[in-house]
Amino acid sequence: MDQNPQATNSSMTKPRKLWIRRHPIFTALSILIFVLFAAVFLYFWLRPYFSTFDRSEQGDLSYSMPSRNGEYTAEIYGVPYGGAAGGVTIWVDVKKTNDPNDSIVKNIYRAEYHGHDHLEWKSENTLRIENWNEYVDETITLNIDEEIYDGWGWACQSLRTKGQYIRCLAPEK
Repeated sequence: MDQNPQATNSSMTKPRKLWIRRHPIFTALSILIFVLFAAVFLYFWLRPYFSTFDRSEQGDLSYSMPSRNGEYTAEIYGVPYGGAAGGVTIWVDVKKTNDPNDSIVKNIYRAEYHGHDHLEWKSENTLRIENWNEYVDETITLNIDEEIYDGWGWACQSLRTKGQYIRCLAPEK
């Protein structure tokens, strides 16, 4: 009895390897690129929810102004970002003037610098912050005990700053 040579030949061939086994370097590189892309995407997507509103006394002090009764001092700091093509973020900090440990500093304002900035105390706990140019005006009056302003709106979305302030203000988009 003759056996069919074709039938024995096909039964003896090994099954084909999976594509992943045939191309391990390409598969590993593809997975690595996907994981890096996913990590960067998640970082930028979740960053507003985990950002803090604290940059106390970082950057260059532009100027400071004591309140009418001298209890508080408001300070404007300029913090550069983005290298040569970037800009400047201004932060306004308020602290008690006669505090011996000087540890209680409240950040109440953050926005991109627009060219003209100025501080003016309207009352003992109310501060007017001017930040404007001919195209954008982010001037606002804040109660320093209850309100903050964030030009990006991240502090209003952040899970880390929820409950620290009564009102969080942001520009309308």
